[in-house]
Amino acid sequence: MTVKEFVRKILVSSCVICTLISVFFYFVAAIVNGDETLIDPAINLRQFLLILLFSLLVALANRLLSFRKLHIVLRILIHYVTLLAAFLVVFVAAGKLKISGAASLFLAIMIFTVLYALFFVAGYFLLRLFGALPGKQKEEETPTYRSRFH
Repeated sequence: MTVKEFVRKILVSSCVICTLISVFFYFVAAIVNGDETLIDPAINLRQFLLILLFSLLVALANRLLSFRKLHIVLRILIHYVTLLAAFLVVFVAAGKLKISGAASLFLAIMIFTVLYALFFVAGYFLLRLFGALPGKQKEEETPTYRSRFH
């Protein structure tokens, strides 16, 4: 894979993730505010840029899953730690998310962990369903030997 292809895949993935997160926030804001229209912005520019940064970090972390030289459990663990660090840095530190005390931070990490597990399992089964992940192939039945000379 060339550098150009790698950057293109990261940017496209980042844009898709950013769009999904932004649309999710717009719908949540519409539900919470009771609005039936989505005219008023649910997030401001600073928040959108934080979502874009987080999406870029998620896209880069997703590329970690494609390194076949590492064991799959190690890849998933590195992916989780990378995403957790991105969440804590982008939303908690830079986004000034209201987390005070160790208990609140622990709760945020637990919620992130549960969401990570749900998204990872759902993504795995969706990729498996659409054939993007190879499954265990059924062993083909070997034909029984028939002698041609009897």
